[in-house]
Amino acid sequence: MNLTKYLLLAFLTTTSTYVFAQRFTLRGSVNDELGKPLPSVTAYLKNTKSSTITDSTGRFLISKVAPGKHRLIISHLGFSPFEKEVEVRQNILLEPIVLVSTTKELEEVAVRTEKQTKVQETKPITISSIQIKDVVAQNVLLTDVVDRLSGVRIRRSSSLGDASDISINGIRGTAVRVYINGLPMEFVYPRFDISTLPIGNVKRIDVYKGVLPVEVGTDAMGGGINLITEQKTYNALRASYNVGSFNTHLADFSLGLANSKNYFVTISGAYNHSDNNYKMNALIFEKNKVEQIRRFHDKYQMFFGGITVGAHSKPWADELALTLNLSGGYKEIMNGARVTNTAIGEAIYHAKNLLSTLKYEKAFLNEKVQFSTVANYSREHINYVDTTRNVYSWSGAIVGRRSYPGEYSYGYSDTYTDSWVNRSTVSLTLSTSHKLLVSNLYAKQKIVGENHLEQPTNDYLRIPQYLTKNIAGLQYEGRFAKLTFTSAIKRFDYNLDGAENLTFKLINKKGGFWGWNAGLKYDIAPGLFIRTSFEKGYLIPQFNQFVGNGADILRNTDLIPESSDNLNLGVTIDRLVSPTFRISSAVNGFYRNQRDVIFLGNSVFRRYENADEVRTIGVEGDVILTYKNAFSLKTNVTFMRKTFSKVQGVENQFLVGAAFPNNPNFFANSEFSWQKSNLFNRNDQFRAYLFYNYIATFNYIQVGKDNSPSKTPTAYVPVQNRVDAGVSYKLTKSGLTTSLNVLNIFNAELFDNFLVPRAGTSFNVKVIYEIANF
Repeated sequence: MNLTKYLLLAFLTTTSTYVFAQRFTLRGSVNDELGKPLPSVTAYLKNTKSSTITDSTGRFLISKVAPGKHRLIISHLGFSPFEKEVEVRQNILLEPIVLVSTTKELEEVAVRTEKQTKVQETKPITISSIQIKDVVAQNVLLTDVVDRLSGVRIRRSSSLGDASDISINGIRGTAVRVYINGLPMEFVYPRFDISTLPIGNVKRIDVYKGVLPVEVGTDAMGGGINLITEQKTYNALRASYNVGSFNTHLADFSLGLANSKNYFVTISGAYNHSDNNYKMNALIFEKNKVEQIRRFHDKYQMFFGGITVGAHSKPWADELALTLNLSGGYKEIMNGARVTNTAIGEAIYHAKNLLSTLKYEKAFLNEKVQFSTVANYSREHINYVDTTRNVYSWSGAIVGRRSYPGEYSYGYSDTYTDSWVNRSTVSLTLSTSHKLLVSNLYAKQKIVGENHLEQPTNDYLRIPQYLTKNIAGLQYEGRFAKLTFTSAIKRFDYNLDGAENLTFKLINKKGGFWGWNAGLKYDIAPGLFIRTSFEKGYLIPQFNQFVGNGADILRNTDLIPESSDNLNLGVTIDRLVSPTFRISSAVNGFYRNQRDVIFLGNSVFRRYENADEVRTIGVEGDVILTYKNAFSLKTNVTFMRKTFSKVQGVENQFLVGAAFPNNPNFFANSEFSWQKSNLFNRNDQFRAYLFYNYIATFNYIQVGKDNSPSKTPTAYVPVQNRVDAGVSYKLTKSGLTTSLNVLNIFNAELFDNFLVPRAGTSFNVKVIYEIANF
């Protein structure tokens, strides 16, 4: 009996050992589209250590494969990757695998990325999406691209390097955030502006109007702009150079190298320079007369260099990338927010920023769970010098001496800003129609410096200031027949530690609150849908609004975040009217109700306070008509009314119902273009366009509700009409694109914020060179 037990045990042990130790072979061959065998092609099983390369005849063999389901991945330089699920229960010989050349794949990718903009624009929340490759030839700056969208106004002077004021559906300033791949720009490049970022490094721009999804949004109260960059996984070179009026030079390049093991490295760089010496009307102090002058102290220069190394399509990572970059430059200052009777002739600042970013992405459970995390650290150094007593006329002449030093903001200082930010996101696909998404953003910023004009014990900059934010969100997306629904809940927490900059009193301010949003879309018919969305948005006050400026602005640690109810309702149609004629149109109504608006009081000792309520109601619409894929007419119109609905103080009640200052109420863009392929050579592309921009008159300073341009014309910006034109020609075979653009053809009088004059007619010539699979 015991012998029987031992024999049975031995049999079971031997059988189980055989079963669990059994391994199989996986054989196959790889060819190109012409049937030619491809040697040195990588073949591996995802999430295993089983990998090999093809021999000279294109054949491969993967041995010791465990039984079960595996995902086979075939990759080779110059070809798009191939994936196939294989169930291994015995030795397997696969059918010949055909790899598609990346040249063809690039064309397909272009189609898919154009569709990605459509995917964004057809979500329940209101999004405008732009593919940069479609507009890069005629636009120099990212702000020029975004400014042409309905409901969006980006105001900036013609001075390259000046800050941009972004308004989306009437909400502007810090209430609108700019993101780079979902990371807030104020933590990545604290003092940089969206207009100074190299346009060649951006793949797509998504503009969110009112509602931001949890994987992008932070404490943006009125929307946001997300810049999506691209990491190519094949050999590619792109370089561009732009030369224009006012000694403006913009250059950038990106070189990407990849190998058959799915490792890659990208080296990129950019350089911007402009004298910004355009003509404008200004008071000549010594003549007491307004004349046309040329700006003389407004130069701007910036450089950028970076390197990215990483891997993709690995068992341990779908993508892992480390980026390091260094940027810096300087800007001469010639005027503040307004143009006064005298110019600024010597104030200048230098900036330098060192940045590192680590990105990791991985999918699990057959792509049902997707995890991504991005961590970023940056250190920025600002050197600011403004110590002269000289008084400059707009003519450039020194016309006097001040009794006190400083033209703009007296100082000689070095300020260092350290920023840490991480966004981690987990996406769970419950089914083909239902999805959950969890995202968390943690950001911390430290500011410290040295004022060389103060004794150490009296130097406020030497006291470290800390700002910490944590914003978490849970989002659900579901589709029910023709109905698509999305909803999210967000948790906002913040903590400020530092000192009040007049008394040096240590302060701490912390808070937390909840927000939410929802969106609903109904598909009426193919290419026709209606949608509505709502968000309870919040804006956390900035540090200087809590602590003041150490002079005429006092601290107020009782400030609370601003909030806004953002409602959108719209209809979109995209239809082929005939085989040669297509119409796309979207009309969107919006309502914004801002509460606890943070404003700067008008008393002798001022401080930031919460008081006013501002209400915005408006409608925006655009239409795109396309004929034979050759002629295109794009037009958008925005009308809004932004008024005070509640104002603090009896003496200010006259403002209730009055227009909010410095906010255009009506503006429109229109562009007509013609493009022709094979004009001179096969596959070449020619394009010509004419662009028109209109901005109606609006008050740039505060006026009463019964005021008008006829009563006080000096309080209003006059009507602005701008016409641009340009042509571009793409030599597809050589990868060369050239373009010529003329801005403000008729030399119209244009203005920035607070009636600051913009440049007249200007020109730029751009050359772009692109090559892949070399």
